Amino acid sequence: MREDSQTPSRRAALRRVAGLATGTLLAGCLGGEVGTTATESPDTGTTTETEQPTDTTAETGTTTTSADHTVGLYTDLYFDPIGLHVEPGDTIAFELVSGAHSATAYHPDNEAVLERRVPQAAKAWDTGTWSETGTVRTATLAAEGTHDYFCIPHKGVEMIGRIVVGSPGGPATESGNPDGTLPASDRIVSEGSVPYDEWSSESE
Repeated sequence: MREDSQTPSRRAALRRVAGLATGTLLAGCLGGEVGTTATESPDTGTTTETEQPTDTTAETGTTTTSADHTVGLYTDLYFDPIGLHVEPGDTIAFELVSGAHSATAYHPDNEAVLERRVPQAAKAWDTGTWSETGTVRTATLAAEGTHDYFCIPHKGVEMIGRIVVGSPGGPATESGNPDGTLPASDRIVSEGSVPYDEWSSESE
């Protein structure tokens, strides 16, 4: 099995120029929602569930009250932590700290996905792109294994992340991520989470 390299050199190089492109990229982010289970309320701007999945593999929601973990999404085009270990059935709150982003699984049913990088048993989870700073969208993951995910508008500049549910496994452990480098699944399990600053500094 082959996992992503521990040296994020290409990511570091792109990160240095990402600031110059941020304004242009954000302009393209605001074109609309792409999530399949969440919509924006015109009255409150909060996200509400409009459809329940048929199982608990993945679902999106609105609050952190039942979230077990939080991942921040930032204007500088990264998820923090970049690597996270959770237990099957845990809920992850994706908090929009700045910018306009999505958290979208590498599942063939999702937009812009050319290869599956989530376990075979996993459903397609996707927060959709949103831009309301300070709000959250959630995903509850039940399928054990390694789940790689990305930001739809910023996939090309390596805004990607990894969640290991229970034990590592699945397509994401068999090859490197085509859009950048990520911490190895075993490291994520061992450390519990890998902060983005720590990960990015390893290439300097």
